Amino acid sequence: MTQPDWFPLLQCALADGDAAALVAVPKTDLHCHGLLSVPPSAYAEIFGRPVPAPPSRFDDFTAFTAYIVGELAPALRSPAAVRRLVRAAFARLRDDGVVYAEMSFDLLLPNAIGLSVGQFAALLAEEAALVAPQVVVAPEVGVNRVVPADYAASLAREWIDTGVFKSIDLYGDEALGDACDFAPLYRYAADRGLKRKAHAGELCDAMAMRAALAALEPDAIHHGVRAAEDPHLVEQLATRGIALHICPTSNLALRVAPSFDAHPARALHDAGVALTVNTDDLTIFGANSCDEILNLARMGFAAEDVAAIIQRGLAEAR
Repeated sequence: MTQPDWFPLLQCALADGDAAALVAVPKTDLHCHGLLSVPPSAYAEIFGRPVPAPPSRFDDFTAFTAYIVGELAPALRSPAAVRRLVRAAFARLRDDGVVYAEMSFDLLLPNAIGLSVGQFAALLAEEAALVAPQVVVAPEVGVNRVVPADYAASLAREWIDTGVFKSIDLYGDEALGDACDFAPLYRYAADRGLKRKAHAGELCDAMAMRAALAALEPDAIHHGVRAAEDPHLVEQLATRGIALHICPTSNLALRVAPSFDAHPARALHDAGVALTVNTDDLTIFGANSCDEILNLARMGFAAEDVAAIIQRGLAEAR
């Protein structure tokens, strides 16, 4: 494979552990949650005080959710506050050298801050225009599994019909809800040209991931690293070319992997599974896109492999 012109820069940055140098490498962030992709200082400005630091590792997903609800959600007090956070999230992408991002926003957010879906879509489009053309932001419909599927579908169809949102994601605790219930919504999204994604193979095992693949027919999987437990599933992912949008720091913080060197991504890559590297929730986990590229080296990826992972992300840019 011919290496890109930025490959020498990448090699040097990985060898030196220089995250700042990686800003010049074009990259994507295909798995990032909008209001959790904000530097903590943006929340501090809204609160008028520092945000309590999260633990480096959460006891479980419940503790992770409790931190969001208790420490961050109170900032979502008005459309103006949300706009400030969205602006900070988009600026973070630009400052990290991200050229394309699929950033998700929760389905229930507009109503919570008193906006219609159309008004919220317009807000995102306006803010995305401020960072273009350095970054193309493709907003994503974020559907939490705890929302009843019929209600989620009625809301999500309105989001999709604005034309602003380019992908859809089912997220939250994988142990809750049934992916099959969201299949009609995913068919609707597919018919309208949206990329279909789902969180799977993070909190639950490979069997649950198989169920999500069968029910939703996603184009990509967020996380998906527990596929490594099932060789047949690994083969299926590799054969079908379904990319896993991995987030190394998130996986350590939520105890999906015990350490970078014990992370399953290296084995998945060696088995032919396509990977991209992403941030998930910078606000909480503290790792930006450049940091996560350095983490790939800590996970045992050679510079050539890191370049291939970056290029796979760029290939997914629409």
